[in-house]
Amino acid sequence: RAAARPPAATPPDVPDVLVGILERKRHEVDQLQAAVAADPDHPVARLVAASEPVPRTRHFAKAIAKPAGTLSVIAEIKRKSPSRGAIAAIPNAANLSRAYHDAGAAAISVLTDLEGFGGTMDDLRGVVQLQARYRGNFPGPCPVLRKDFTIDELQIAEAAVAGADAVLLIVAALGAERTAELQAAAHRFGLDALVEVHDEAELEVAIGAGAEIIGVNNRDLRTFEVSLETAERLRPKIPEGVVAVAESGIKDALDAWKLRDMGYNAILVGEALCAAAEESGMGTASTMYQQGYNMAKGLIKAFTSKGSAKYGNAGAAMFTGKGEGAKESLGEMSI
Repeated sequence: RAAARPPAATPPDVPDVLVGILERKRHEVDQLQAAVAADPDHPVARLVAASEPVPRTRHFAKAIAKPAGTLSVIAEIKRKSPSRGAIAAIPNAANLSRAYHDAGAAAISVLTDLEGFGGTMDDLRGVVQLQARYRGNFPGPCPVLRKDFTIDELQIAEAAVAGADAVLLIVAALGAERTAELQAAAHRFGLDALVEVHDEAELEVAIGAGAEIIGVNNRDLRTFEVSLETAERLRPKIPEGVVAVAESGIKDALDAWKLRDMGYNAILVGEALCAAAEESGMGTASTMYQQGYNMAKGLIKAFTSKGSAKYGNAGAAMFTGKGEGAKESLGEMSI
């Protein structure tokens, strides 16, 4: 089965920004296919050839499925993006994932697209390996999402072999039939699938595919404009029991609190956290009197606090744990 598959077709009306990316992904899949076909003992080949599905743990879905009135953070590791350019150097993705874990992130998203986002599979493996050290502790390891432009089952199997707990499926890049097929593949390999939508039509596709986790991306792929109004408009249309995730455009605690109050279970945040970590030297900038503080940690604490979207001042939600964003945290102290 891993030896021969027809190339994935680009769905009609795919946004222009995705056309070149999908072509590049098809080339990457061809390379992976060749490597798998050349080695029967390749771990991806063994997984694909397995006769029985991998039992699902649903670690990712369970971690982010917060009840109403609370919010989970999926903290993302992202060095750059096509829309913003360079964001953060991130010399060691695993180390940044430690800061995310310590701040209370529910899960971690790792970009593995090199050309557009500066991420690699080695980043994913490193994060998974570091998070595994928390087994037996409380809190335990953060489940890990492989965030990439998934177009083929082999990419999903590759993510599973690397230790990921979930993969991203973008409806705009896949269309209805392929979204359903790849979600089934993710479940067969033991992974959760975060199904991403941008509008009502794509949401209908995700619902029709039986998506258990739906991510609403606030970025318009055709205009690149970002608006939380997209999340507000689509949230009532997401069925009860489906985990709802808001993505893109979350800059500060006030944005997070608004999305929480809309009924989202989780937010996925990359640029704000990575920029905050970069500004604080990834938490390594220290003096003889005080250990360095990774400001991304304080931002996550502010996101998840019980701040008021109506009365809270986002500017008071300081990274170090002061003001409205820190009613449930007194910050950190090193002696």
